[in-house]
Amino acid sequence: MKMVCISKSNDIAVGLRLAGVESYIIRDNNEILKKIDEILLLDDIAIINVTEDVYEIAKEKLDEITKKMELPLILIIPNTKK
Repeated sequence: MKMVCISKSNDIAVGLRLAGVESYIIRDNNEILKKIDEILLLDDIAIINVTEDVYEIAKEKLDEITKKMELPLILIIPNTKK
C-alpha cells in the first residue's frame, strides 16, 4: 500500500518526496479535484495526505471519501508559514 500527497506548497511536497512519498504540487483548483479522482482509481493507495489549503478546496469530496470508504485514509497536513 502506498501513500501520496497533494499540496500547493513546494516545501511540503519536496519534503515528503525525500521521505519516499509520491507528491503532487498542484495549484489549480480543478486540477486538484481531477487528481483526487485519478488517485481513487488506483488500488494500492492507502493514505492521501493533503495540505489544509487543498482540503478547503476539496472538502466535500474528501469528507465523502472518509464517510464511504475504508481506504484511503485522508490526512490533513498544516500549511507551512508564508
